[in-house]
Amino acid sequence: MKSKTSTIAMIIFLLGIFMGAIDSGIVSPARTIISNFFGISGSSSVWVITIYTLAYAVSMPITAKLSDRHGRKKVYMISISLFAFGSLLCGLSNFINSYNFLLFSRVIQALGGGGIMPIAIAYIGSSFPLEKRGTALGLVGAIFGISTILGPTIGSFVLSIAGDANWGFLFFINLPISLVILTLALNLKENKNEKPIKKMDLKGCGALTIVILSLMYSATNLKFHDLANSISSKDVLPFLLIFLISLPIFILIEKKAEDPVLNLHYFTNKQIAITLALSFVVGTGLMGTIFLPQFGENILKIKMGTGGYIVTLFAVFTGISAPLGGKFIDKMGVKKVLLAGFGFSFIGALYQALVTANHPSFFNLFIGLIFMGLGMGLTMGTPINYLMMSLVPEEEASAGQSTVSLIRSIGIAISPNLLVNFIATAGSKVPGAIQAVLPKVNGVPGNGAFSGKMSAETITKFQNSDVTTIFNTVREFVGSMIDGLKSTLASNPHVNFNAIKTGYLSSVDSSRATIENTYQSTMNAGFSNVFIGAAVIAAVGLLLTLFIKDKKLTKIT
Repeated sequence: MKSKTSTIAMIIFLLGIFMGAIDSGIVSPARTIISNFFGISGSSSVWVITIYTLAYAVSMPITAKLSDRHGRKKVYMISISLFAFGSLLCGLSNFINSYNFLLFSRVIQALGGGGIMPIAIAYIGSSFPLEKRGTALGLVGAIFGISTILGPTIGSFVLSIAGDANWGFLFFINLPISLVILTLALNLKENKNEKPIKKMDLKGCGALTIVILSLMYSATNLKFHDLANSISSKDVLPFLLIFLISLPIFILIEKKAEDPVLNLHYFTNKQIAITLALSFVVGTGLMGTIFLPQFGENILKIKMGTGGYIVTLFAVFTGISAPLGGKFIDKMGVKKVLLAGFGFSFIGALYQALVTANHPSFFNLFIGLIFMGLGMGLTMGTPINYLMMSLVPEEEASAGQSTVSLIRSIGIAISPNLLVNFIATAGSKVPGAIQAVLPKVNGVPGNGAFSGKMSAETITKFQNSDVTTIFNTVREFVGSMIDGLKSTLASNPHVNFNAIKTGYLSSVDSSRATIENTYQSTMNAGFSNVFIGAAVIAAVGLLLTLFIKDKKLTKIT
């Protein structure tokens, strides 16, 4: 590919990847705003994100297969157009009082978005010579990583400019980007399989849709900290059963298909199976980083929602290492880059767990972010995409990339539910931990302040507190508990209730630092377990990497 042409192609596909990647998270900050706008519950508002994730996962393998058959440029332009149209409808829903219309629009948007990433990687990978492929895919990894991580931050920025009442601009910003992509893509050379087109596997597409939807929906709703009750719930068990029934039917259909929508050989070939397993590991590791802002806020004792720059720092190091990793792949091979990446991730996660959590400071947090960011950049996309490009025939490049992305999406869906258990457990220990450090005052059972059952409202207040608000929550609760003892204490003529209350609250005030430190250390214990879990995930990645072959791989025929 000529230099000018390759530059234009990179701009076209990197813009698409940037747009598609940020959209998965850009809505997160506006979920409550959208919920209030339509007058729906918080649980219902989750569907703004969930329905996009489900439709996106279904779209990827089918769109990628179509691009391999009919041309990557053509299907990519259709995908961008569909994504832009869905974005327009999503934005217009800001002026149409219909939540169902927004959800319908998100489905259209996701159906287009699902084709962007795998087609872009396949086009770039097959257009650049082997000695430059790693470098090109490194830029893809950098843009994808930065966009995914910064999606919520970008969303908050757009809302701060447009205002909460104009949340539709979160979607309207996709329109000029899409127009630029489509204009530039008009002169892009077509890139497709020149072999005769076989009959489309429509039965396989339908069966695969059922398999993906049932698996992703059940995985999204599975709560590992309450596994027994969760797995038997109406949001998990029926869909899990549908998955278990539809999977063998899908396999049977694909074995008989003339041109299967998903090549089952991918899962029986050792090297591809390892590559897909690594993609799952990277997906679970990526979502482990969603706890970084909350962890950083607790470490630095700053208000909830103000730790966005922590993610920005993480994204900076990810953005630095991803393109460097691509260059290193061209020179040293995939295996060394993956080993370095998972090694950095392992060290960074352990550092946060064992050092930062026990010795809170910006310096320690920063050191951990460096290692985690470098590790994520070296593992997140480039090496896995490069491996898959090397392992599948060129005419299946898009299908291969969509399979990698699909497996990564499953890891993304499962990971938060797996790791959030540690945060929930730590949160449940906060009242007891604070009770143990409350001061004792003559006439008032200080350590008994939490002895009574908390109301649902009080429990909610504790759950919604952070290190900067926990003291006020505790003081309010303790005050109400003392007021509850008024009738008992006031009946004793030798007891001055008001003096006791004032004295006790004064002692509580003097214990503010102790209360906040107790909250911080209790929650940090939970975060520590989260990062230990992330370190285990990185260790699994290290182990799997030992079994892959290096750069010079033989394509499957």
